Amino acid sequence: MTKQGFDKEKVRSPELGERSLTLPELAELVRPPQSRPPMWVWILVFVIAVVTLLVIMIRSGARTMGMGGLFILPIMLMSVFMMMRNRGGGQNEKARPAALAASRVDYARTLDELREDVHEGARAQAREIAYHHPNPSEGALLTLVGTARMWERSPNDRNFGHVRIGVGVTRLRTKILPPQKVPPPEFRETATAIAARDFLLTQNVVHDVARPLHLFDQMGWSFFTAEDDQRPIVQGLLRAMVCQLCAFHGPDAVRLAIISDDEAAWQGAKWLPHVGDPVLIDASGPVRMIYSDVGEFMDRHGAALQSKGPWSARMEGMPPPDDHMVVVVDLPGANCAPLLGVLKNGDLGEPVDAMGFAGLCVLEATGDTFSALATSATAFVLDDQGNLLRAEEVL
Repeated sequence: MTKQGFDKEKVRSPELGERSLTLPELAELVRPPQSRPPMWVWILVFVIAVVTLLVIMIRSGARTMGMGGLFILPIMLMSVFMMMRNRGGGQNEKARPAALAASRVDYARTLDELREDVHEGARAQAREIAYHHPNPSEGALLTLVGTARMWERSPNDRNFGHVRIGVGVTRLRTKILPPQKVPPPEFRETATAIAARDFLLTQNVVHDVARPLHLFDQMGWSFFTAEDDQRPIVQGLLRAMVCQLCAFHGPDAVRLAIISDDEAAWQGAKWLPHVGDPVLIDASGPVRMIYSDVGEFMDRHGAALQSKGPWSARMEGMPPPDDHMVVVVDLPGANCAPLLGVLKNGDLGEPVDAMGFAGLCVLEATGDTFSALATSATAFVLDDQGNLLRAEEVL
């Protein structure tokens, strides 16, 4: 077997800057103080004045108003004037129905303009995510082979160890800030308040974008199926993750080992340089790290794993481990406790303590619900519809 060298080049990836948008202030209801006396008093005075005038005219039998009628007229005019004043003249212009409807229209128009801006930022974010995590089912990874983007990620990069596991929802990078001034609930205009709330809830995420799994953020990840016949789907998912791992990470940064009883499913892994044993060599070159059970893997690498320190979450400013390895365990019924550094293998219902190994990530598809990786933080479940979901509770 011959080898062909490859010199890695640093490629400048697209960068999406941080930005923020602030929603406009909510409309505020203006409630003018109640006039003294209230309007119904003036209506009552007007009615009494009219009735009194009619009674005077009927009892006197006069066709024209006398002195009593002339005395009633100013009272009627004053009542009409006060009624008109209470109806419109003394009311705040912003509280009038027409003005309130116009403010609602203006607020909705402003939200529409902000929505276009937010969508443009979401499209730019989706393009950036697709650049780092292309769809493996469309042959995009093959176009990267031999280019400067192949093996571009190093342990010091922020996206080191990130592989795509599907599409889903992610948080919008553009920060949408709520209105700076929010009236109290009793003075809050309902229509604009609901519009602002719905805007914050619906526009704060981006749909149908690639969702990455950060492999080395945990000591491993576990994958379960809802049906027994879904193993080929999980194998396809694991192969897609392996292909992306090997396309963006060089064999000098990440090693790969396969543990499986399905040789045909992992036939193509033998061509990956990441699977080559760093020490053992046979007639075809480096021995392929493809094993039939966990015990065979531990016989070869157990001593090296024991010399590593325990797994710990990667923190900013801390140097990464000297070497990284991903172990895919596609073996139903296998016990991954040795790979996870289990200190106490619990019985049924007993907690399991696992310390893991520095730089090692285990991708487990064994169906073992008592594994140390069968937790809500590290387990995924493939439902009967083919959706990969996070486990809500310990399996």
